[in-house]
Amino acid sequence: MYRLEAVNLADESRVPCVVTLRGIEDDDICGLRFDRQNAAPLVFRSPVDFEDTLMELRHELERQCLLLLCNRFRRNAFVSSMARQMSTGLSCYLVSPGQPVDPEKLVDSLGPAPKEAVVLAEEAAKYIEDWIAGFGE
Repeated sequence: MYRLEAVNLADESRVPCVVTLRGIEDDDICGLRFDRQNAAPLVFRSPVDFEDTLMELRHELERQCLLLLCNRFRRNAFVSSMARQMSTGLSCYLVSPGQPVDPEKLVDSLGPAPKEAVVLAEEAAKYIEDWIAGFGE
């Protein structure tokens, strides 16, 4: 269970929330549940790994004008295929421009992150795209 905060983009207020993970061994499903006060829980499931459920959660929260303050939703969070396999999608790297992936910067995807580091999915995708492109120069 992860106790985190989300930020309401409309007024910058903080919303306490809980993310609970469940790996259902019988049918090999990764489940994620997001709870906050005065709202119905959000539940996502994936037969692949938790990265899929985190991306579904991100999409839904952005639709509701919320940003979850966790490492995976940082501007510079990168998930390699090896990290996905080894952590069932629950670890990501924090990358820097011009620098290769540093194994020392592997973090828990649902660890808390500061507001200034968390961005919308589109901005994060652009940052990672530019980071990758920087190695082709």
